[in-house]
Amino acid sequence: MTTVGDLVGRYLADRSPAALAEVRRAVRGSGSFDPGLVVSEADGLEDLERLMPGALLSPSAHAALAAALARAGRTDEAARERLLAEVALAGILATGDGSRERPWSVLRVSDEYDVLRSLRRRSTEQSVERDGRRHLDRHVCDDGSEAWFDVTELFPPD
Repeated sequence: MTTVGDLVGRYLADRSPAALAEVRRAVRGSGSFDPGLVVSEADGLEDLERLMPGALLSPSAHAALAAALARAGRTDEAARERLLAEVALAGILATGDGSRERPWSVLRVSDEYDVLRSLRRRSTEQSVERDGRRHLDRHVCDDGSEAWFDVTELFPPD
């Protein structure tokens, strides 16, 4: 039986869209997946560890877990979580270019804000739009730019 860990290992070795899609399906199917996930570095280590595997691919969850592990003196594990935060962010960025035509695909809304933070942009306005079968989140940013995210998977199928 293939585990989520196996799928992550495959994705780390082959960061293809197909490998990412497999991990995303496994994460969405895990009992602890929460599309409304919000974490902070103030969360305790045990609380953050309990979020897995449902918080897998969440840059902010891995960053918070890395900080908590570092505070606990578990430096090797903290380094791994920092790497996973970077990989999660890179995975989102690899799904598109943030335009309406090629929006970034996310598993949860908090992923949108992780992307914007990484680009040093701040959302000043957000709206959801329908584009055929897709649901898109549109952010107008403080620099006047727009950032588009495909949030179709957050909605029930038509």
